[in-house]
Amino acid sequence: MKSQQEIKEIIARINQGTASKDEIRQFQLWYNSFDDSQTEVDSDVPLVELQQKHWENINNRIAPVKMKQIQWLWKVAAAIVLFSAAVAWIWLNQQSDVDKPIFRSAVLITDDTGQSEEISGDLKDFLDTANYVDLRNYKSLSSLATGKGEFTKAILPDGTKVTLNVGSKISLSPDYASSSQRTIFLEGEAYFEVTTIPGRSFVVTTSDQQIKVLGTKFNVKAYADLEKTITTLHEGKIELTNGRQSLILKPNDMVLNTDGSFIREKLTRSDKEAWRNLDFEFDNESIKSVLDQLSSWYGFEVVYQTSIPNQHISGKIANGSKTADVLEIMKNLTNGNFQLKGNLLYVTFANN
Repeated sequence: MKSQQEIKEIIARINQGTASKDEIRQFQLWYNSFDDSQTEVDSDVPLVELQQKHWENINNRIAPVKMKQIQWLWKVAAAIVLFSAAVAWIWLNQQSDVDKPIFRSAVLITDDTGQSEEISGDLKDFLDTANYVDLRNYKSLSSLATGKGEFTKAILPDGTKVTLNVGSKISLSPDYASSSQRTIFLEGEAYFEVTTIPGRSFVVTTSDQQIKVLGTKFNVKAYADLEKTITTLHEGKIELTNGRQSLILKPNDMVLNTDGSFIREKLTRSDKEAWRNLDFEFDNESIKSVLDQLSSWYGFEVVYQTSIPNQHISGKIANGSKTADVLEIMKNLTNGNFQLKGNLLYVTFANN
């Protein structure tokens, strides 16, 4: 966190018009944060209320409210007004690539002849629990896929609802519409709400495990570059197998599949999969794993310029966080240096 004197100096340079872009961004992050050490960025509070809380925070950070400091606080207020106007002008006229919205609601659907079609919509549709891309009339549906920064919710031909995270794909077995076993192959992460059809089971297969269900709600996180596959059961019952072990999961069970071994845990968080609210959450994951996932969310390619520390980190980045703020959070968590040039993120770690 910047000291009082450093903030004063930056404000002075902003008023003089000599502040660098990095100093302006650092001041903005300081001004817009509740706590510089806090990794969770709360975007649910209305803007006016948020700014009022920030102003109270500024008063507390800079100095206690005493009569002899009123004059200085007014100067700070004036500086903030000038700063806000300057930033507004920059945003309107010279907005950088890292601050542009990059999430979208979109999915590429492919039929059994290989013909593809992109279906896109408002991102609000993804966050609306009642809105889905209805594919019940697509009887020849073969696959659904999302790219970097893309999310979707869809209803499959059998009525099953599926929510796809970024960079994910589900493929339906050729006999999905008629077989007694509806089989789906998953790459990435998806949340399923399976429609029960008497006499027809439902199976989700990943590269390292298989899930058999009849009617239930569950989430599977199975990205190829992750250290583990995570299966979470919300409702109903599923059977999880990997060729070596077999487990029956009950609601709120979470199973980690690491190197072919199952580890069962109980969910303790009420929000469960935060990604369905467009929040990015990571819990005791390696730095590389987190950066790989962020790459898929925010659309950059990671270039490591040093070796990666053997360190695991935890945190949550709320919906609406800009790329620049995300990289600042990662810098604080890892003590690394992150520079985004175009779509390439150059990463350097100290003492490596």
